[in-house]
Amino acid sequence: MYNGIGLTTPRGSGTNGYVQRNLSSVRAKRQRDERGGERDEKDRERLESQLNRQPNADILEHQRKRQLEVKCAELQGMMEEQGYSAEEIEEKVNSFRMMLQEKEEPPTAPTDRPAVTETHALAAANQQKNDRLREAFGIATDYVDGSSFHPERKEREKEKREQERMEREKQQKYMLEVESLDAERRLLGEAEAGRRV
Repeated sequence: MYNGIGLTTPRGSGTNGYVQRNLSSVRAKRQRDERGGERDEKDRERLESQLNRQPNADILEHQRKRQLEVKCAELQGMMEEQGYSAEEIEEKVNSFRMMLQEKEEPPTAPTDRPAVTETHALAAANQQKNDRLREAFGIATDYVDGSSFHPERKEREKEKREQERMEREKQQKYMLEVESLDAERRLLGEAEAGRRV
């Protein structure tokens, strides 16, 4: 055995234990220059969506309700052991449930790590962490990873910013015109009020 590869002992294997590469297998390699930029973009978006998977709010809500019911079931079991009547147990459990629902515990603190099996809780915690990091570094919410390496995307973003600037300027001109018309109307109204007096 060399470098952790091969048989520890060749006895009973029908071979001498020598490991060699299979030269008859052909590996399919994708050429980088054959791949189009659009396909590269789709691959990147697919991978990014897998990395930034959103938590399912319904599952998280179900988990919260389940924890509430577990607490109620524990209270019910404890009261049954102590010998309370069924009506009294039901009344106390319902009031305890209402109290817990009113209390509505806030989501767990970011320092608390959810159990490994709770994938949606992990996704929610990861999303909160990413949002805090994005905010701390001052990264815009519409920023796309790797956009600085795509000249076409940079041009599209530049054109988009230019269009947004033009729209803002149009909006400002419109607002100035509206304000000037309002000012003229006020002046005309004051002038007419002065003539009437």
